[in-house]
Amino acid sequence: MQRSDSEIICFKTHLQQALLICSDRCLYISSKWAAEILDGIDDRHLNQDSSYTQNADHAASIATYSTSYESSLPALTEKEYNKYQYAKALFQMRQYDNVAFILSNYTHPKLMFLKLYAKYLAGEKRKEEHTQDILGASETSLAENTELNSLYEELHDLHDKKKLDAFGLYLYGIVLRKCKLDKLAASALLESVNQYEYNWSAWMELGSLATTRKNFLDLQATLAKQMKDSIMKDLFLARLALEMHLPSDTFWELMRPLAGCFPNSIYIKSQLAAACYDMFDYNEAEALFDEMRKEQPYRIEDMDIYSNLLYLQDSRHKLSLLAHDCVRIDRYRPETCCIVANYYSITREIAESVEYFKRALKLDRNYHLAWTLLGHDYIEMKNTNAAIECYRRAINVNSRDYRAWYGLGQAYEILSLPYYATYYYKKATELRPYDARMWKALGACYAILQEDQDAAGCYTRAAECDNEGKHGVLIQLARVFDKMGKKAMASQYFKRAFEKYQEVGHYKEEVAEAALFLARENAVLCKWDEAEKYAKVAQDYKYPYYDDSKSLLDEIRIKQASM
Repeated sequence: MQRSDSEIICFKTHLQQALLICSDRCLYISSKWAAEILDGIDDRHLNQDSSYTQNADHAASIATYSTSYESSLPALTEKEYNKYQYAKALFQMRQYDNVAFILSNYTHPKLMFLKLYAKYLAGEKRKEEHTQDILGASETSLAENTELNSLYEELHDLHDKKKLDAFGLYLYGIVLRKCKLDKLAASALLESVNQYEYNWSAWMELGSLATTRKNFLDLQATLAKQMKDSIMKDLFLARLALEMHLPSDTFWELMRPLAGCFPNSIYIKSQLAAACYDMFDYNEAEALFDEMRKEQPYRIEDMDIYSNLLYLQDSRHKLSLLAHDCVRIDRYRPETCCIVANYYSITREIAESVEYFKRALKLDRNYHLAWTLLGHDYIEMKNTNAAIECYRRAINVNSRDYRAWYGLGQAYEILSLPYYATYYYKKATELRPYDARMWKALGACYAILQEDQDAAGCYTRAAECDNEGKHGVLIQLARVFDKMGKKAMASQYFKRAFEKYQEVGHYKEEVAEAALFLARENAVLCKWDEAEKYAKVAQDYKYPYYDDSKSLLDEIRIKQASM
């Protein structure tokens, strides 16, 4: 639905406050996201007063302790305030253990959150130190955050006593998710966004728990009841629909009104570009990414997706320029390493590509795209076992990564284990039910396993999804029906495939296969003219089609002469 000017202005004020509140709690992703959305708000919704920051009427938008959320918490004493500022400075220097120690005796919700958050990050930091040798002999992939148990106990106790504010609930949700208590985590995170909806990180954690379309619909229904007209809710659901690869209508219904509200938002533009890429509209996606680069040439976020697009488009020159620019801006960003790796992949320097994907993962172990693409490289290098391990790591980080499930299917197919491959291809089709590639791969495995009925079902779904190369799927369907002895159905699909090939001017061996089959079927029905027409098409192809069609034509002429 379209938003009124007053709704957008109200949202703008809340974002300004969120920027202060989240930044004060060292939630940098949330504060950066709020700032990016604010930057995209149309100028007509902005106050043009030259003394804006000196006007006391705007204190709630520019002074942390005047914001509505901070005002709802108990006031800080001067000692608490000084301690908090000291701890925050240490946090910014990544001295997490020191932060937890400095704030160890304080129970104010704000100080308690920073103390426990620092403790959590200290555990994550130590875990990373044990897992830096990516797929190496000394790597411990099962390393755990050793602080989780004590954090769970403390947060659980505080939650039972109802002493957790929105940010404490957010941290509790993270810890519960890490402990694999997903239902409790979802409940805590829903409680968090209900209390304070402008912490983007809480929304992202909540989204990570949705793995199926049913999860999405249930979450959508719950949020519709709890926060009916929330812009944050719509921004979240639009992003989640995109990340879960839901049908495009779901994304566009949510995003179109938002794009109208924030016409200058680089974040919205990045979502639109990613959606076009996801829906195979590569030309529109490339145009949007190019536009983003002109508007904000130093923004690296989402450029890894752009590099994937350029790789698929075989745009070596543009990918080279993108890689050079990102290295110049920040060579130690995981996205930069991924982009450089894609450049080496496109130039077939696979060993270099592998090293850069590993660098990306050293910088961010949870970068699931890098795990998946590293798996693709190992497939290229014929190191199937390493590829399987990479795909499994990608799924552990993000179970919605259909490319990783598909990659596992391919890997097990290479190992001549089609039964295992079908399991992973099924997972890929669940995540991308409208993607013909997934159904074709699953159909091929069923065909190998002699499960012809299932193969036919998969190829039928593939034909429904495939807007372009349908003739290839039709040929597969025809072969399956021929194998099942259903000649009439096989003829129907061979004929449709033949007509498709003729229409687009393709001259592949499949044309000869279809023509020869149709010639034989028409000959059985004594439709000599039709049989001769198809046989002559097959005769234009090399062995065995030329020899078989020539024999059939001779047979047709003999039978016609004897009549």
